[in-house]
Amino acid sequence: MTLKNIQKALSVDDYLDLYLLAKELKDETWQQEILSALKMQQNRSFEDKQSALVQEIWEDFKQLNEDISFAYRLIQEEPTNEQFQAKLRHLRERRITLSRELYLAKKQYVEHNQ
Repeated sequence: MTLKNIQKALSVDDYLDLYLLAKELKDETWQQEILSALKMQQNRSFEDKQSALVQEIWEDFKQLNEDISFAYRLIQEEPTNEQFQAKLRHLRERRITLSRELYLAKKQYVEHNQ
């Protein structure tokens, strides 16, 4: 567990302790404020994870496009080479898969924010 995750976990634990204290004091306003703060923290955490996921997919996509470009150049040099043709087909399939992953990540983000 990274230090950042530990700090977030401690922060959640602290909020839960405060919530129990507010409940014991029968301070419903404070309880609602604590729940709101926890929900905001949870939303930020989800958004951070989704942002990192989308960034990772884009990096993979960029590298994949470079690989496809290289494969095209190889095919131009040797149009009858079946290995190059097979590699290009594989790269195209991978690009379709990455496109779907990107679509789903963005869809989850939108659905989460509705």
